[in-house]
Amino acid sequence: MRLLIVEDDALLGAGLRAALSKSGFAVTWVKDGQAALDVLAGEEFVAMVLDIGLPGLGGLEVLKKLRTTGKTLPVLILTARDTTRDKVRCLESGADDYLVKTTDMEELIARLRALIRRSGRGGGSLSVGDLRMDLD
Repeated sequence: MRLLIVEDDALLGAGLRAALSKSGFAVTWVKDGQAALDVLAGEEFVAMVLDIGLPGLGGLEVLKKLRTTGKTLPVLILTARDTTRDKVRCLESGADDYLVKTTDMEELIARLRALIRRSGRGGGSLSVGDLRMDLD
């Protein structure tokens, strides 16, 4: 399952990529909003983990542009911003979930899997006779 991470903090981005890769995701990591839009224009992902405080084009702008194009990609916001106002603004702009940084990695992975499962993008498997192909 291909996952896009949009995070400008090098240490956190590397940690997310390592943990999510270990959990079976094929991770693409970009460090700014414009790079995220560029990647999304040409590639398909099952979900995106998006920071709000990005250099240049911010995460909320990325989210709004994504939704105005009609894309239904599941988006989990992962940010240091913890006010109710920030949460509501992101959710009303089209985010599917919201977590504050320093969250437990196990919870992040569980929430991503739930988003993917509910979106129908989870893959599953195909079987013909004794042959089984895992789509993930």
